Amino acid sequence: MQDNISILEWKAFVENKRKNKMVVKVIWNDTDRLTLLITPNMKVHSFILDEKEGYLLYDSEGKQITAPVPSIIPNDAFTDGQIEQRAISEGKVTFYGERLSKQDLQLLNQSVN
Repeated sequence: MQDNISILEWKAFVENKRKNKMVVKVIWNDTDRLTLLITPNMKVHSFILDEKEGYLLYDSEGKQITAPVPSIIPNDAFTDGQIEQRAISEGKVTFYGERLSKQDLQLLNQSVN
């Protein structure tokens, strides 16, 4: 099993799983940086990290985005520009707000190798 995967491999996996095209967007604030995979019509402008609820995303008008985000990748999930497989299996990297199932992890490993 590979230790890291590229953002493009993760993007391809998410697109194949949901049958939608995704856009990679990087946003940051004073304390953190997030890499998001979002649908082209999703407009994310800012975020905060809530202790209880996790990342809360907002549009340019300041309204909270309630639709599930296809994938949120926190800055600490990256090593040398690649996503750590450990971060995916531990649930740091989310897929529509959920961690990947064991079957999805196996499918990801097969598609990467």
